Amino acid sequence: MKYVKLHDTSLELSNICLGGGSFGSGLNEIQTFEILDAFTAAGGNFVDTANIYGKWAEDKKNHSEIVIGKWLKSRNAYNKIIIATKGAHYDLETPDLPRLNKQDIKKDLEESLKTLGLDCIDFYWLHRDDEKKNIGEIINTMEGFVAEGKIRYYGASNYKLKRMKEAAEYSRKNNFQGFSAVSNQWSLATINPKAKEKSDPTLAGMTEEFYQWHKETKMPSVPYSATASGFFEKLFNVNPQVKNGVLITPYAEINLPEYIKTAYINENNLKIYEKLLELKEKYKTSLYTLSVAYLLNQPFDVIPISSVKNIEQLNGFLQASEIVIEENI
Repeated sequence: MKYVKLHDTSLELSNICLGGGSFGSGLNEIQTFEILDAFTAAGGNFVDTANIYGKWAEDKKNHSEIVIGKWLKSRNAYNKIIIATKGAHYDLETPDLPRLNKQDIKKDLEESLKTLGLDCIDFYWLHRDDEKKNIGEIINTMEGFVAEGKIRYYGASNYKLKRMKEAAEYSRKNNFQGFSAVSNQWSLATINPKAKEKSDPTLAGMTEEFYQWHKETKMPSVPYSATASGFFEKLFNVNPQVKNGVLITPYAEINLPEYIKTAYINENNLKIYEKLLELKEKYKTSLYTLSVAYLLNQPFDVIPISSVKNIEQLNGFLQASEIVIEENI
């Protein structure tokens, strides 16, 4: 397992981050414990969750944080692992109403602290932005929680480049730590425009301009959806014929979920798929693993987040930590 000292912080993190979106809901407690045990046994020490994860269930409880809190207590792992959680997501019943105000952030933060059994959260993400709100007000709120000892560092999830630049400038002028990382949507596979249009408009992704800014500032990226729902590996498993980025196998005969086909089947991704097939032979690993390793081999710190369903998937994720890809993809 390789580790990254997060830029301008004291946090030393495994260079891959285990996503907890399905903990306690898609995966039960026994399955979650098994995955967390295996991840930490392999040297992983960075786990991502959110106050909203699991609240889509009928009881509207933060199930991911609940099961992680139980695991932390059961394993006495409070000082062995870094939990990053998120707050200020919109209420699922009122998605048009932002919750990026001090009162709502505090409500989420206090619930997360209590549920996880922590006095302080090492890394806290603001899960959404409210572009109508002054960025200075947001930074002041977060610096207040740092001063209170409730969080150590904080980051921005689903923030656009313009807002990140404003935040950096405000923090510099006021001698604040400010945002320590960005968690936006980014993977080796590009999303089709029509699929983007249908997605949550509050989500933000990596752009070429954003990428250059990361290179210049060395601001770390902790991307979610880092494997594009396992697109390349799933495509490999159904084994379509592809040549020069063109499907030879009829689209209708590709046995993949329609949302994956709609989002990711395009000429660019199919050319990448063909390249990954070549690299698979060289590196003797899966396309899933290679898609994660690609993100790790960037000119700035990248810690990909991926959720897994079982130990087999986890092992593929763990393998990516050590792989250095020499080729351009």
